Amino acid sequence: MIFGLSYALDIAGKNNLSHSKSTAYLSVLTARKIGFSKEEILNLYYAALLHDIALSNTYEMIPHCIDGGKMIGNLPLPKSIAKDVLYHHEYYDGSGLFNLSGDDIPKSALIICLASSFDDIFGSVSAKFDYALYSKVCDWLGANTHLFSKEISGAFRSLTEQEYFLLDYFNNETKYILSDKLVVGDDVSYGYDDVVKYAHCFAGIIDCKSSFTSTHSHGIASLARKAAAYLGYDEETQNKMYISGLLHDIGKLYVPVEILHKNGPLTREERFEINKHTYYTRKVLAQVDGFEDIVNYAANHHEKLDGTGYPYHIPGEDLSELEKIMAVCDVYQALTEARPYRESLSGEKVWAIIEKMALENHLDKDLTLKLKPSFYS
Repeated sequence: MIFGLSYALDIAGKNNLSHSKSTAYLSVLTARKIGFSKEEILNLYYAALLHDIALSNTYEMIPHCIDGGKMIGNLPLPKSIAKDVLYHHEYYDGSGLFNLSGDDIPKSALIICLASSFDDIFGSVSAKFDYALYSKVCDWLGANTHLFSKEISGAFRSLTEQEYFLLDYFNNETKYILSDKLVVGDDVSYGYDDVVKYAHCFAGIIDCKSSFTSTHSHGIASLARKAAAYLGYDEETQNKMYISGLLHDIGKLYVPVEILHKNGPLTREERFEINKHTYYTRKVLAQVDGFEDIVNYAANHHEKLDGTGYPYHIPGEDLSELEKIMAVCDVYQALTEARPYRESLSGEKVWAIIEKMALENHLDKDLTLKLKPSFYS
């Protein structure tokens, strides 16, 4: 769950599409050098994957640390992880955001700070790894040792002296799967209630990116669950539809905010960017074990029966009823919400548009007729 959703945080930043995973990889290897216990390493792994959880909401450093700590505090995770996220921009010499210093800073937070700082500098380097690049790494570490403590800097330097470490890190063919090499003893299994806590957290991140759709994901989640119940689906399927609704737009973290906030019709170029979001929704959710059904319900909400939807142009005969339900819910919720360029539409106008889309073979005609009463119940 955490490993998969961390990718959404990286596409939100877009500067380095492996930042969370690379930070986790660098952090865990450094902690092992120092001698962290298995439990400490597992908690560090989670904290490193989620350290930028609030960065998509604000690019200001102090707020994103504070908001991130609060978000983590609401998830089913050890409380120490929230502190690591809160203090991941603290420096050993007291020059960090909150001016903590020395042993007042959690050691895990300092390790994440070093790993994240290193990846900010070197994560996007595409040059061949040679002695000149190795020298730059050594120079950077030497100039910043005082920021991370001698123990942590020494452990990291020891890693750089083992050839495999930087060869792996700078290998563009394997860069994005480095963290797959980590064996962190993660045997945690989440039930529905805990999964929903993550889904609500990330739905909040998605909706906060665009202020005028601040309830969009939560609205679709409720509609999708209600529609599934109305059609007689079992509770497990209703729960899957609810989670799918919360996460269906997670790929919008990739879309520039100026496009999401645009007051007026989109240009062809802007529409091209918007249409990528369902591709990234699938890419994020496909990484989560147990989400096999949820991936399709969430990522196919812009597919159309006539095959003109996106991103895969799937024809209606290859779409399940649940995927078609999600498409109807998305249209309904979007039309009943205000936008910068229009007011919210009345139920009568909304269903006139939905019925027109059904006649044009974009939505399922029989399904829309069956579902209509559920939206008013």
